[in-house]
Amino acid sequence: MAIRKVIYSIIIFIFSSVNAIAQIEINNQISSIEESEISEQDKQNLIEDLYYLSLNPVNINSADENTLQLMGLDAFQILSLKHYIKETHQILTIYEIPLINGFSEEVLNQILPYIYVAPVKYKPSLRIDSVFSKSIYDIRLQYKKVLEKAWGYQRDDDKGYQGKNFSTSLRYNQNYYNRLSFSILADNDAGEPFFNSKQKLGYDYLSAQFTLRDISIIEQITIGDYRLGFGEGLAMNQSLNFGHFTQDAKSKKNYSGIKPNRSITEYNSMRGIATKIRLKDISVYLFGSYNKRDYSGSLLTTGLHRTNSELQRKDSNIEAVYGTHIEFNRKGVELGVSLFNYHYKYPITHQNQAYMQYYFEGKSNSIYSFNASLPVHRRVRAFGEIAMSRNKGYALITGVDINLGYKRNLSFNYRNYQNQYQNNFASAIGAQSRNANERGLYSAFSARIDKYFNCFIGVDYFNFPDQSYRANVAVNGYKIRSEINYIPTLSNQFTLIYKMNNRPYNEKHPNGETFPEDNILNQIQLRYTYSKTQNLILKTRIGYSRTRNYQSDENQGMFISQDIILSPKSTSLSLNMRIAYFNTDDYDNAFYIYEYSLPLTYSSAQLYDRGLRSYIILRYDFKKNLYFTARYSITFYKDKTEIHSGNDKIQGSHKQEIAFQFYWLINKTKKRFINYY
Repeated sequence: MAIRKVIYSIIIFIFSSVNAIAQIEINNQISSIEESEISEQDKQNLIEDLYYLSLNPVNINSADENTLQLMGLDAFQILSLKHYIKETHQILTIYEIPLINGFSEEVLNQILPYIYVAPVKYKPSLRIDSVFSKSIYDIRLQYKKVLEKAWGYQRDDDKGYQGKNFSTSLRYNQNYYNRLSFSILADNDAGEPFFNSKQKLGYDYLSAQFTLRDISIIEQITIGDYRLGFGEGLAMNQSLNFGHFTQDAKSKKNYSGIKPNRSITEYNSMRGIATKIRLKDISVYLFGSYNKRDYSGSLLTTGLHRTNSELQRKDSNIEAVYGTHIEFNRKGVELGVSLFNYHYKYPITHQNQAYMQYYFEGKSNSIYSFNASLPVHRRVRAFGEIAMSRNKGYALITGVDINLGYKRNLSFNYRNYQNQYQNNFASAIGAQSRNANERGLYSAFSARIDKYFNCFIGVDYFNFPDQSYRANVAVNGYKIRSEINYIPTLSNQFTLIYKMNNRPYNEKHPNGETFPEDNILNQIQLRYTYSKTQNLILKTRIGYSRTRNYQSDENQGMFISQDIILSPKSTSLSLNMRIAYFNTDDYDNAFYIYEYSLPLTYSSAQLYDRGLRSYIILRYDFKKNLYFTARYSITFYKDKTEIHSGNDKIQGSHKQEIAFQFYWLINKTKKRFINYY
């Protein structure tokens, strides 16, 4: 009860200020990675990381490579920036940035919300009066509800949902430059009881973290919930996994260090303490975690506790993790070693499926890895990581990134993950969710052809040497994605996206035998954006897909959508609405398209079957620092009498959702750009 009282009492002390430039830039970056091979949760984490960065701008003269990459800079721009600071002089004003090779006014506007200019050794004081007077405080309250009652809320047996049919969350953050941060998160999913005999604090999920940076040799210490990422992600990665097909065509991933957890996701984070100690060119990370996990023989990652059976599985196992990562970084040479162990109170088992024969079982496992990144040439970087689990299974990834000039990149990447490799914390690039039983070769190229055109193409060829999900023998597959952007004027942008996938699945043949056959998807999208001013933005999308597999020669799908975004300066009210028509023959031709949602919340819609989807978002700014947002969406299905299945089944042909968010932020003393010279 004490924690609950603390959470609620914090609300009294919060005030607000929202940076519109940062919000626009975050939306632009999220939209640009909509088609990336990353999960929706990773996209949500990206929003949180970008917004945190906008509230805590970094000193451009001392920003690390990972932070610069998060802002959207590519390898060549980062290299040019570091070279300019080292060989010319420290940046004295933001207006100097467009003069650096690889930068422009456009790039400056892109990174503007996230930077300030100060001497390299500038360090804000940790005096209590300074911390409290110059910190940024913000709070978000959210409420979401499906208006139609699903079957799980209507049934009166013990298999129905035990809570109400709405979700709610609370987020509080305090940020003091990049030196101190504190956050509390609380979340209750729809159907989860707010009070019951097992959960007495109200919210189903509570999370908190406290972080200090730059204290003598301690570069960072985080207590509470955090995420880790090292090397290429083969040993440990709970950070963003951009996977394949990122638009900058970079293969090397910069998973580096400790990130305080600010996400309401109830898995994929540590709970304990982690620290980074810096000794000249060597960084030592030490971490320990003791976390309760949902369990039913195997670990559960839904985070849902709505029925009695789900409530019984909640926090029923304990996961303990401890280890270290040691990193050497000098003159562009990066070497790292990771050693850690994870242990469970109750043994992990798996379903009796043939393709799961090498999945981890038992109580304890250890992971060892070595990663390296070397500048072969000023424009060429080679990298790799090799990792091994306790059972001697290994995984290897290696590649090279080549910068051919301003916004022109070429990359090659090879991976070989043994089926015997077992690691619950691996998250490197791959065609499967598990980094095992896979070999692959990936290549990508991106280029800015001129001021009007830029393009990207990526090709990934993969092989599963052993049986895998829905394939009882070894299979080969591929993914191809290409994109062309045409920007004739600042207010008009055309984007053409094409992708082709083939992952063979088991099919039953006339002779009674079952073995994999090709399952090919071709999909194309055309997007047009008109944005003469921020007062009016129009977005049009058209998509077409076609699949071919053993059972059917051809199935198809299509959609068309129109967005209208109005933000008139003369009023405090803004409006965002969309209408979309979709018609797909089957699930394989479904479209997943990005939707505007509540601010700082990632959302996408699955357009499947036949029907119409529409939403409207209204935002009212009470004043510059305080706003309220409401969202209503509805999906109509043609010739349907029920939607979804099981406890989520809704009787009828339509589904309506409402959502509300209240945002309040205080920042009395923040100045985005300060001349310290």
